[in-house]
Amino acid sequence: MFRDTHAAARVGGRSGARRLAVTAALMMFSAVALPATAVPQSNTVTVSEDSGVYNVAATFTVTHAASTAIAVLTDYAQIPRFMPEVRMSTVLEQAADRAIVEQEAIARFMMFSKRIHLVLEVQEEGGTIRFRDRCGSSFARYEGRWTIAEKDGYTRITYELSAQPSFEVPEFLLKRLFKRDATHMIERLKTEIGARARQPMN
Repeated sequence: MFRDTHAAARVGGRSGARRLAVTAALMMFSAVALPATAVPQSNTVTVSEDSGVYNVAATFTVTHAASTAIAVLTDYAQIPRFMPEVRMSTVLEQAADRAIVEQEAIARFMMFSKRIHLVLEVQEEGGTIRFRDRCGSSFARYEGRWTIAEKDGYTRITYELSAQPSFEVPEFLLKRLFKRDATHMIERLKTEIGARARQPMN
């Protein structure tokens, strides 16, 4: 009986050792297979409300140059092409580092539908693009910024918005609308940035 127990222990020991060796090999293979400069998966969108002001924060990363991202974000006249909800985007004034842009968009969610009208004052400062609505047609307050930073082979883009609507909509509905629209915006921007990065240089 004792001989059989020792034999089983030896067999189990060899089997356990083989399992450990295979596990270690798989772990080593996985470590080798992972790219050393993997892009951080940091796509996030948060929405909060305080005294009628909705604060939206969104962050995402792309594997393209910051200059390409900035080119997309500041191509105001072309925004309706890759942002279908924006029906019109007209540059009223433009200088080297500033612009006045008039926009109209349609916000839809469930049974809610609202035409949005903005006249944005945009200020471009390096990797920061600030914007503020000056017409007050749809929002008592509408201001925010884009921040673009390139590091370690990828570009991190952050979006911040503070908006106080001048129309009455339930809080839970507006939160869901802001979050959905910001999420869709991120995906469309990533697609457009990638498409422009693949365009041949002139």
